[in-house]
Amino acid sequence: MGLRTILSAVVTSGLLLGILTSPSAGAHAHAGADADAGGTPGLARSAQAARADDPPRRGADFPRMPGRCYESDNRTLKDRPCRITRYGAKRPMLVVWGDSHAWMYLPALRQEARAARVNLTLVVFGSCPPSLPLPRSRGFGRVQCEKHNTATFDWIKRLTSRREQVSLLVGGFWSGYRQAYRRQQRADRDGTDSGLTIYQQHMSVLAVESSPRLFEKLGRRRLDIDLIGQAATVPQDPRYCPAGREPYQCDLPRARAMDREKPNRRWIKRNLRAPLVGRPRLIDTTPAYCSSQTCRAHVGGANTFYDDVHLGAELTRTLGEYFVPTFDDLR
Repeated sequence: MGLRTILSAVVTSGLLLGILTSPSAGAHAHAGADADAGGTPGLARSAQAARADDPPRRGADFPRMPGRCYESDNRTLKDRPCRITRYGAKRPMLVVWGDSHAWMYLPALRQEARAARVNLTLVVFGSCPPSLPLPRSRGFGRVQCEKHNTATFDWIKRLTSRREQVSLLVGGFWSGYRQAYRRQQRADRDGTDSGLTIYQQHMSVLAVESSPRLFEKLGRRRLDIDLIGQAATVPQDPRYCPAGREPYQCDLPRARAMDREKPNRRWIKRNLRAPLVGRPRLIDTTPAYCSSQTCRAHVGGANTFYDDVHLGAELTRTLGEYFVPTFDDLR
């Protein structure tokens, strides 16, 4: 398929959380995220395409969606969930819902779906936490992210009403949204400028205040759901790395690469996992690339990072074992 696109999720998550991005990531992010303030309804959004004359930055180390998931321009995702594997209606289905921090695990998920003969479908939207729309009283105008999530929830309700063997795997850049939310709260308290755009503020409020409401509704529907836990990221001001910066080529202290790890884990458990039925997993892939003290820049020759806020596809392709229990439930 070649360099079909640089995914909108990969491009725009950096802008949403400018506090976590490198300068080059922020420059590419602006057009994609600002477009989210408008847009058309549905389950799709435009993806930024890699121009042939762009200088190489991080190579092709990002997860590719199947060509059938794009319109003929090879840039725009079709207005429907993206079917990754197809094994017929009698086989079980796993639906992955989230932003780029769910999307980046596609190489591992595709591999395990093929091994288990499971229908894998992605419903993903960059810089958009799975959530319910905010009340109008919060002062934000309704944006494409909220339309996407509303359409996704309605689709999942219809899907699970007619198919029995359906599970969900939900992921989001919760640590980043929470960091932006705290930053805005401090700015409001101190009467200063947070440096976040209205859209960035909106997404952080959606994640912190409205994602828990979504998980309460999912829990009431008694759906089988697993969650993807926090991934390592490159801090905004890492130490100078002589081996290279894009992607970051030096090991990082775990405490810096996993910002507020314990509080984030508690927040996910209390606000997202607790309302769900059964024993939902919180899938932690960090043992593959982090020790208790250090997050490595390379694992078996693969870069850990694609950019400052995403793992590389060559690495995530090796992480299938962490998702095996989710697929085992569907066998």
